[in-house]
Formats: sequence, structure tokens, C-alpha cells
Amino acid sequence: MQKKKIIVVVGATGSGKSNLAHKIAKHIGGYLISADSRQVFKNMNIGTNKDNGKWLRKGFKKHYIVDGVEEFMVDIVNPNKPFSLDHWLKQVKKIIDIEKSDPVVVGGTGLYTSALVHGYALPGAPNKSFRQKIESEYQQHGLEYMVKKLVQQDPDIEQKIDTSNPRRVMRAFELLRTAGTIEKKSNLEPKFDFLVLGLEKNREELYRKIDTRVDQMITEGLVEEVKFLIKKGYKSDSPAMTGIGYRQIVDSLNGIHDLNEAIRLIKRDTRHYAKRQLTWYRKDDYIHWISSPKQAIKLVSAFLSNT
Repeated sequence: MQKKKIIVVVGATGSGKSNLAHKIAKHIGGYLISADSRQVFKNMNIGTNKDNGKWLRKGFKKHYIVDGVEEFMVDIVNPNKPFSLDHWLKQVKKIIDIEKSDPVVVGGTGLYTSALVHGYALPGAPNKSFRQKIESEYQQHGLEYMVKKLVQQDPDIEQKIDTSNPRRVMRAFELLRTAGTIEKKSNLEPKFDFLVLGLEKNREELYRKIDTRVDQMITEGLVEEVKFLIKKGYKSDSPAMTGIGYRQIVDSLNGIHDLNEAIRLIKRDTRHYAKRQLTWYRKDDYIHWISSPKQAIKLVSAFLSNT
């Protein structure tokens, strides 16, 4: 039986991978799957840089359509609800099994795309009692202490996660406790056939785009979006609100620093995040690095025609 073919587009935040993925999906008559751990949250559009689409009803279901292309895995859970890699993988595999056309998976959460492509064995949902224990330790000793403790267990952890985000640090402890690491199911035949494309971008150009995008987010209403979420009752320590862009604006609203400083911090932290993404992807020899849509379409056409 022929395996389903899946195209995956990765790259640093601000590299233009979403636009490229959309062009590919439109060219092949396929659909998009977001591999972004923040875009799953509802009412968080500006800070997560979701594709500009519309919800349309077809029969009994609503579909998110971006310029004629359907996109899955956006706006599926409230910001105060936990959503893990395990949740994402299960839903994505179900979508791929059901849908008839070819999927284009796109996103900057490297752990999501790597787990899908390489068939990682996951430890499952968070352990509540262990989470309470490490959260108590965090409250007592602070984030810097927890990061140092984490580095003792995994010296490369600062290249893998955002260690300024307490939620990511807590989850890393859980993963190390239950699995020691994330193991690959090397003994299993992959269920799908993958083509992974990485969009290259000059580092200086990438950082300029990041700075411009942050300024655009502020202009589009990121501060108002955060105020709306707070008004809806979502706390600053809820899973979604700890992401880059949201936590800095929350701090400015709480008087920890002013808006100009919040903007500076968002730009700085986003650049650091982009650097970590590139470090993650460079270790993956499955990725075909490209610099133009023309290169991508050529590789995709050859991949889909190879039976």
C-alpha cells in the first residue's frame, strides 16, 4: 500500500515560510496544517501571527480558509487550556488519515514537525502531581535556579527551548522525568512519506523582518488583544499568555516596564527564538534547504510524481 505523501515547510519565525507553504498548497490543490504551538489558541491572532483567513461553514462544520486554501490546527482550544505535543500529533494524524488531498504542514515549533517526521515516542500528557512539585520548586527558588537544574540534566537545553518561559521549562522537566529524552521509534516503519523543506533567509535580513513585524503587531493592536484576553479572564500565567509578545505586554500593563521597553524585549526575545529554531533545524539532515518558491515547487512536483 502506497504511503500518504506529506510536505513539511520549516524555517525561522519571520522567514516567510507561511507564504511559501500557502503557495505550495494552492499549487498542488492541497491543504495546510499549522505546526505552531501558539496558533492553536482562540482569540490570539496578532501575537501569534496567524494567517489572515475566514471561518466558513460547510454543512455542519466550520472551516478556516486562507485565500482559497483550508488550514487546520488553528483556533481549536481556549487560552487557559493546556495543549501539548501529544494532543497536536494525535489530531494531525487523524486529519491526514481523513483528508483526501495532499497536506502541507507549516510552522516554527520544531518539536512538533520533528515528532511527526521522525516518529518520536512521547511520554504522553503532563503528570499533575509532578507538575505541582516542580511548580512549587519554581515558586520557591525562581526561574534561574530551575534552568540551572535543567542544564545539569540536559546541557543542550538552552538550544532546544525558550528558557525564559517558565511553562516551557516546567514541561521540559516532565519530559526528562518520564522519558529521559524524546525517543525515536526507530523500530517502526514510518506511516507517511515526507518531503521537508527549509526556507533559508540571511540572518541580518531575518532580524530586520522580525523587528518590522513586531512594530506591525503593535500597530495592528497587540496591546488591545492582550487587554481583551485579560478582560475575558485569562490569567498571565495561563499556558498561552506566557508566549513571546504576550508576556512582555502583560508586564507593561502591570507597570513592570513601559510599552517601549516591552517592544524592545519582544524584538530581542523573538530574535533569540529564531536563532534557537535555526539551531534545531540545522541538526536535521532530512531538510532540503531552499531559497525560493521556484526551488520548492520543483522539489514538490518531483516528490509527488515519484510513486
